[in-house]
Amino acid sequence: MVKLYGNLDMHNLVTINEAIKFTLLLSCLINILFLGMGSLFVARRGGLSYILHKLSFLTSERARLTAMYDNPFYQDKTSHFRALPKSESGIIFLGDSLTDLCEWAELLKNDLIKNRGICGDTTEGVLNRIDNIIEHQPKKLFILIGINDLNQGIQVLDIVENYHLILRKVKESLPNTQVFIQSVLPVNYQKFQRNDVNDKVVELNVRLRELTKEFSYQYIDLFSAFLDINKELNSQYTIDGVHLNGQGYLLWKKIIEKDVSGEI
Repeated sequence: MVKLYGNLDMHNLVTINEAIKFTLLLSCLINILFLGMGSLFVARRGGLSYILHKLSFLTSERARLTAMYDNPFYQDKTSHFRALPKSESGIIFLGDSLTDLCEWAELLKNDLIKNRGICGDTTEGVLNRIDNIIEHQPKKLFILIGINDLNQGIQVLDIVENYHLILRKVKESLPNTQVFIQSVLPVNYQKFQRNDVNDKVVELNVRLRELTKEFSYQYIDLFSAFLDINKELNSQYTIDGVHLNGQGYLLWKKIIEKDVSGEI
């Protein structure tokens, strides 16, 4: 028998070639599988725009330092929400501390209401947990988010991009859900010790109104009702200039109760 490559004969060489071919084929199949899984993940997370947005977010030092959803309180809260039983007839209030700090079911006398507000939350945080909201299949969804983004220096266009991704996922997954986008509230400069927020709030609310038209959702103007003669958050509704007292929530109730109690 002819000897090749020292101790390797023709039969061994053929066996080695077949092993190499099999390894290459297996490698290609694994790569195709991972590519398919990756494509499915990207699609479920909101498409390429979401992934690009996340990459941009992760490379921002400021964003990493201010990511509220990395702290234990936020993780405990989201874990609690995931553990709660699911129902398909609820009304979900989604947002930050302005939502979190109110007993909505009692205030509006409606046991169908579920509070999914988290103190300190941002549009980025809501985007990260919107899948859990979708799993509950709410009949109505009331959203108020954005003031913490502005306070952290997030640009209005970046906030709107987050909002767009949130609403697109809701639209695709919950086509029959009634969605209400509530305007971001103003702040009171004397109490809040900042005088550069309300102009950005106005700009953001203009953009949010445009988004509601794009997605055929309903826009609720809370901003105007809470203004004083100085075009700031009326001091009778707040102690710290940002959050609401009892009178503030009674006014909020008055504005939205028809939408909440209306036919589902």
